[in-house]
Amino acid sequence: MKSKRSCDGCTACCDGRLKLHVHGNEWVGRPCQFVKKGVGCSIYKDRPKNPCVVFQCSWLKDDSYMYPEWLKPDKSNLLIMDWKKTKTGIPYVIAVGGRDGYDKESMLWLIEHCNKRNLNLELILQGSKHYIGSKEFRKFFKK
Repeated sequence: MKSKRSCDGCTACCDGRLKLHVHGNEWVGRPCQFVKKGVGCSIYKDRPKNPCVVFQCSWLKDDSYMYPEWLKPDKSNLLIMDWKKTKTGIPYVIAVGGRDGYDKESMLWLIEHCNKRNLNLELILQGSKHYIGSKEFRKFFKK
């Protein structure tokens, strides 16, 4: 089933906050060289499978009713990624703020949303990682 939501001009996953491997080039901290402002991906039809095709923005998913319309990454500047699990099997959500900042109200809403639902959250904000959730989850990342 196809999601009812679409990127529709949002290129948050290509703006440099994620580690990118595209056509033999690898980088983090700068936008993908194939993203053109106001146009989007200039190689969309020939984009690589990984990371471009397989990347899943959680805001786009069919269960995205969990995330309101205004939390779309190009509006909130928070990119919510697919679920992950720690090596010990603890599930968690990752949200990455934009390099140039993020909407603080959106971030606070996301933290409260996760707390109410007992969801673990890894927040990556301008290079710093923050772990919010169960004691076991926080302990796992405490080194």
